[in-house]
Amino acid sequence: MHKEIHDAAKEYLIENVGELVSAGDIYYDSQQNTWNVKILAKTPHGIFILGEMRLDKNKKIVDVPSKKILLNILKAKLQDDRVLIDVPRTEISRIKNMIPGVRVYG
Repeated sequence: MHKEIHDAAKEYLIENVGELVSAGDIYYDSQQNTWNVKILAKTPHGIFILGEMRLDKNKKIVDVPSKKILLNILKAKLQDDRVLIDVPRTEISRIKNMIPGVRVYG
């Protein structure tokens, strides 16, 4: 079922938003009874999560941000003045102590 949901989301995004975005991780929201799919933008600056779209059990779109909203989110993320650094895991605590506001992923 995950592949079918992913393929439906990907097809919708390509047809309605364009090649810049793609479908990402999927999870089932049992309270809403929907499949939620992350919307990703692949850029030369990295991959950004722009939001989520929701599909029902029949792969019908329930909710998706508009192209304009997704582009505004992407513009804001690209203007964010942050960088990604690659450091050994053993150095993470030292870097976090030296630099306030550091977020660790992974």
